[in-house]
Amino acid sequence: MAEEDQSKKKTKNLKPYQGRKECIKTKSMELATLCDIKVCTVITGPNGELQTWPDNLDACKEVLDLYSLNLKPEKKHKESVPEPEEEQEEKDLLMLVESKLAAVNKIIRLLENKNVVVADKGKRKRIE
Repeated sequence: MAEEDQSKKKTKNLKPYQGRKECIKTKSMELATLCDIKVCTVITGPNGELQTWPDNLDACKEVLDLYSLNLKPEKKHKESVPEPEEEQEEKDLLMLVESKLAAVNKIIRLLENKNVVVADKGKRKRIE
């Protein structure tokens, strides 16, 4: 009985999977065509089967290789020497953040001094 239930579940789950798989493949084709880019889709089915779009594995490997190349960080000497404009923008941003932080700290100190509460025989008083 349990084996029959599991086989029914598998066939029941295959219909939505097939529909979604076809939708993903269609959207991949549209993306490749409309944006004129290289697209690859790798889908693992509920039975563990592996399917790709495009069906040609060499085309998929080419896209995956391009992807892995773009993930590699650039050489360190380029990262360590910032452009003069970028450096100035970073300094300006840092100064702006520091001034905002100083203003917020000033307001916090002001509020702390205004809202000092002292316990007086079970009653609370606000001291200004």
